[in-house]
Amino acid sequence: MSTETPASPVYSRKKPFPSKLLVNRRLTLDGSEKDTRHFELSLEGSGLVYETGDSLGVVPANCPELVQEIIHALHANGDEIVPGNDGAPKALRQALLTDYQITQPSKQFIQAIVERGGEAASFLRELQDPLRKEDMEDYLWGMEYIDFLVSHQAAGFTAEEFVKLLRKLQPRLYSIASSQKAFPEAVHLTVAIVTYESHGRNRKGVTTTFLADRVDEATRVPVFVHSAKGFRLPEDWDTPIIMVGPGTGVAPFRAFLQ
Repeated sequence: MSTETPASPVYSRKKPFPSKLLVNRRLTLDGSEKDTRHFELSLEGSGLVYETGDSLGVVPANCPELVQEIIHALHANGDEIVPGNDGAPKALRQALLTDYQITQPSKQFIQAIVERGGEAASFLRELQDPLRKEDMEDYLWGMEYIDFLVSHQAAGFTAEEFVKLLRKLQPRLYSIASSQKAFPEAVHLTVAIVTYESHGRNRKGVTTTFLADRVDEATRVPVFVHSAKGFRLPEDWDTPIIMVGPGTGVAPFRAFLQ
């Protein structure tokens, strides 16, 4: 009979670690047009290991207010049973919260609006001309599912028909802003919170506002480490380096400095 201790669970993209958010601190001053936050998430008990230059995958939940608006626009109550992103049945409200991307419309949804939207969809139908691809892209910029559900009620989607037109909610990757040599049981992020207005509505970045506004003491943040083997400090520490972050911002260089 084996007396070996069972291996600890391995956390990954398929099985993210339920992390506790330890710190949520605004870095930009009050009145600034930007809202940049410093987040610290616990890795205690996870066994997760990261290197400077790696990214942290964060699995978000959607905005409950937006979910409710979509349920209302579908003339549903949220309890309707629909397929989740793994095919298993679950309540519409839960599926919209955790399973599906509910902001940027899919091509399948736009096509369904064209086919079922009647006269109200005639302009959208015209934009499907291949020669008007740029016009279509300009028109769709800043538009979300809720805009089409409200303005094309004649499409009349059932709850199940609607979710079958959605894409799976994907994790977001953020450059890690800490070194595990300095913080063995935590990981830091430096994140600009995405909020903007388009077509008369306030829009929210799915994951940034999840972290900034919707994670409380009871909420756990599913996370995993995404390795970036090509983004490392030189093995020879005497090598002079220049750090340039035109796309990543300051986050990974804070980690390199630590």
